[in-house]
Parts: sequence; structure tokens; C-alpha cells
Amino acid sequence: MEQKLIICSITERIDMGSNSYSTHTTYIPVEEMKMGETYIAYECDGQPNPEDPYDTVHLKWLLTLDELTDEYLEFTLDDRKYTLNRHWQVVGTPSYGIPNARISETLRFILFFTTDESRSLDNLRLLKLGKQMASNAEEGELWKNIPLAREAMHLLKDKRKGVDDEQAKKFCEMVLKKQMLDDKDVPRLYLSYLDYFHYLWNSTYYDNNRTYHLLRALDLNFSDEDFIESERSYRSSSLAFDPVQRTARWEEVIYDVEKEVDSLLKNEPRCMGFCHLYWSTKREVLEKYGIEWRSPSAMNPRTKFD
Repeated sequence: MEQKLIICSITERIDMGSNSYSTHTTYIPVEEMKMGETYIAYECDGQPNPEDPYDTVHLKWLLTLDELTDEYLEFTLDDRKYTLNRHWQVVGTPSYGIPNARISETLRFILFFTTDESRSLDNLRLLKLGKQMASNAEEGELWKNIPLAREAMHLLKDKRKGVDDEQAKKFCEMVLKKQMLDDKDVPRLYLSYLDYFHYLWNSTYYDNNRTYHLLRALDLNFSDEDFIESERSYRSSSLAFDPVQRTARWEEVIYDVEKEVDSLLKNEPRCMGFCHLYWSTKREVLEKYGIEWRSPSAMNPRTKFD
């Protein structure tokens, strides 16, 4: 089945205090993509001179393919490198400003793969996934939602835009508003729901603060020290967690880790002090995956945990 890379550009225009949005979608067949080749992601007329709104120039944003495998796409856009999982992930870029004396514009790209533009949404399967995710969230076992949320995103992004959009919006909003995922464990998956929600609305409608925060957290140029301070400020908490949790490797294995930990501790009573047993077991399992992890107690030595 033919697979295409979807590049949706959302331009927000702010003029005299009012907002308006325009979108442009580019479809690039995967079979035509070649390593090292550069593709036009978006082109438009921009105003580079803020003193002269009539001074226009033709602008192009170019995407360069760095690597393409059965699992992921690596590309460069506006001198930034990105990795996109081909199966379930949606990637949103930071905003790019276009200066103008009368109108300020912000352009944001959202990229993902689709396998069939004409596919309808499997609403029955989506409903079952939603019910199971809600049940897991009520039990406090958000880690169980990771594969379910990935499957759901795969269903959502493979449907044709304009078909079953309302159902897709409701599902994304449910996942985000009811906190069915832990963005500390799966920031890329969480961002996929935020970015896909933006795509469906042709805007930056949902939770811009969290989107911006997660984009910063995943920026490799953002130091671990700055990340810890940013997390404390953003979450209004004095607690810190290990920055290793923002790595792609962590997000790749965390479900399997939690599943093994749950199996190892299935007969242990969930009483006072259980968190320390849970953390020590989790640390040992993570070591098997080559990840050195500091627990919340190790990251916050002056804090008591029961």
C-alpha cells in the first residue's frame, strides 16, 4: 500500500488583535523520497522588512531527507534535525516568525505518514481503545495506555481529513483533558496528540503552554540542568525527575520495563514504603536496557517518600 509523508503548514496571522489561520498541505510519496534529496515543505510570500509591509520576497522552507527506514524518518527542516516514527508518531515543529509591520505571522509544520488517504476511521475500535484507556487511567496504570494510545494514533492519522473529524477531535481531547498518558514517560506520544489536535483544528487551539514546554524538553540543546529547573517551574513542584526520561530510548522501552516490573511485584502488598521497592526494581530492570535511572528519591534527597 502506498505511503505518503503529510506536511501540513499552519499559518497564524494576527492583525489588530484578531486571529486567523490558513493551512497548506503537501503530500510526498515515500517511494519518491531519496537520501540526501531536498523537498519543498512550504513556500509563500513573506515580508522580511518590518519597516515596509510591501517589501515582499518569495520564501521557501526546505526539507532534506537524512535517513529513511521501515521504522523512522530523519530529516532536517530550517536547520533543525527531527526524527519521525513512521507508524504512529506525529511531529510538530516550533513556530517560525515572519516579520511584518502590519501583520505578524507564525508558521508551524506538522508532519506524519498516512497509508491511505481515503480510509474511514474505525470508530468501533477507537471506542474500545478509549474505554480501556479510561479504565487504566482510573486504576492509576497509565503505562498500560502506551500501546493503546499508539494504536489509536495510527488509526487517527491514517484517516482522510474531513472524514470523521469530530470523532477524532473528541478522542484527542479525551486523552489530553482526562490525562490518559503520562507526558513525563512518553513526551513524544503526548506531543503527537497535541500536534494532531492542532492539525484537525487548523490552528494552535489546544494547550499551547504544554506544547511549547514539551518541545523545549525534547530539544537536545536544552541542558539537563535547565530542563530540571524548567520542569519544576512548569509543574509548580519542587520535585525533580531524571532527565533520562526525556530521551527517545526511554520512551521506546518504558512500556516493556513497566510490564516486567508489574510482573515481578504482582504479589507484593501495596502498602507504605512500596514506592521504594517499586523504584529499586524499576532501576534494576532499566539497567538491563542500558539505562541508568535515578529515582525520585535519588533526585530529591531532602524529600521523604512513603
